[in-house]
Amino acid sequence: MLFVQGKIKNTELAVKCNKKDKKFGYRVTSSKTKVTAKETNGTPKFHIKIKTEGYLESTDCLIDFKKESAFEGIEKAINNNMEEEIMRFINKSREEYNADIFGFGELLREQDYKNFKKYGADWDQGFAKSDIKITFASEVKRTGLRGNPYMMK
Repeated sequence: MLFVQGKIKNTELAVKCNKKDKKFGYRVTSSKTKVTAKETNGTPKFHIKIKTEGYLESTDCLIDFKKESAFEGIEKAINNNMEEEIMRFINKSREEYNADIFGFGELLREQDYKNFKKYGADWDQGFAKSDIKITFASEVKRTGLRGNPYMMK
């Protein structure tokens, strides 16, 4: 919820590195969120763009950090994991509680007032049928580790 609202300054995320139970820790040092809101063909549409920078803080994964491709795989895992987690949380708030706890209605009112007016006090119905897209872009600046994991040696 805080990522969507742009209120995350720094935090740590635990992300699975493969299909096993191995994880790595990604320390977010800066985060920016931009949400665009517009109604198209009677459906409110929101695009949430979250960009983070940080470093790898810990790992149980067998990753060779001397290879450039290692960071690409880590960033992709972070992005996929966070997009799924955020979408799962948004869907839960829509389906179970039917409540816009993110403030999407306010964003639609600010960015597309002409179309927001038709919802009036019944914005929860608009939120229930809204189309939401999430783009999470992480950037690992450094590892924060002294070298490759001991498990690789």
